[in-house]
Amino acid sequence: MKTVINLLPLAYRRQRLVRRRVVQWSVVLIVSLSAIGVARWYKGHEYRALQRHLAAAARMGQPAQTMLRQIIAMRGQIEKLQQHQTIAQELEQQRQVLALLGAVSQAARRTGGRLRVVKCHVVDLQATEIIENRGGGQMHPGTVTLVGVALDSPTVAEFHEGLMRSGLFADVKLITSHEHDETGPKLYDCEIRCEL
Repeated sequence: MKTVINLLPLAYRRQRLVRRRVVQWSVVLIVSLSAIGVARWYKGHEYRALQRHLAAAARMGQPAQTMLRQIIAMRGQIEKLQQHQTIAQELEQQRQVLALLGAVSQAARRTGGRLRVVKCHVVDLQATEIIENRGGGQMHPGTVTLVGVALDSPTVAEFHEGLMRSGLFADVKLITSHEHDETGPKLYDCEIRCEL
């Protein structure tokens, strides 16, 4: 059995119910929005702190980054210098043809015109080491073979001595020296092999 009767009109009761629900949900909404705002502010604060730390770390790491870039640039320069050094070493080891011909010409000139070089044969001018012959299995360095005609045997010896004194050849060997069999003036044919 009921002890209380609500005599208020239905429209008024609905309005009060709506007002109560609005207040209740408003409180929930305000609390929720406040919690979201606080969480968002906290995350923003954390993000700004992380940005400051990152900027500080970047400032501290800037000298290391600069040094790293300099090291990379230096490595590139070292590679270029090594290439230049390799080229320079190759050029340093190459023998100059003009110096070789100049030494032969000076040795012939010292004979006073009594010897003439008629043939010059060069094999492996740029050889820097002794290599093995394909056919005979012998070892030989680069060689210059000179064939000449002289008026007498001492001129051939003088030419041979001049080639040795030039300092361009490791060894100078007189291969053949013999007199011409023809009639007329007495001439000597000679063949000299110079090892580089």
